Amino acid sequence: MLEEENKCEDILPDDDSVADEDTNSDDESVNRLKSKLDEAYGKQEDLHTKYLRTVADLENVRKRSIRDRDEAIQRTKKQIIEDLLPVIDSFNMGIGEASKVDSDGPLVKGFQMAIEQLNSVLADYGLTQIDAVGGEFDPQIHEVIGYESTDKDGIVLSIVRHGYKIKDNLIRPASVIVSKLESIEK
Repeated sequence: MLEEENKCEDILPDDDSVADEDTNSDDESVNRLKSKLDEAYGKQEDLHTKYLRTVADLENVRKRSIRDRDEAIQRTKKQIIEDLLPVIDSFNMGIGEASKVDSDGPLVKGFQMAIEQLNSVLADYGLTQIDAVGGEFDPQIHEVIGYESTDKDGIVLSIVRHGYKIKDNLIRPASVIVSKLESIEK
């Protein structure tokens, strides 16, 4: 029987070795859990970063689409107004010629009212006429088509064709006659 007890002792582990194995097992479990937790936090950070980037990209797309839409509207307005400018010029020439015959006649008054109404509608869209008679010549808004000799230099004497701009954007420069200082030859 003593032999059997010795065999049993060999089979059963010591209490100290069991405690060491439990500690090692617990440490491994804790390490595995920490590893999985760190991995989960890493994935969460990645997902959060991707979410923030996606939100930022979406906001940029929204802003860009609003800007593109506004630019398209402005280009369309500009194109329509540019197409109407020759019509306005023709009306103004027609009124000028009709005024020579009968300046107070119903035809002239009717055309003047129509032009005023058209100018009012175009002004609502931001169109302004460049009016610089008597002012300094500005090459950014004026186009010189002729000179007249006077005692002053660089003054706009008359406008042959009106210029227009929408806000600060030039649509068409004003065609003007500019003064040129008389040169005195002896």
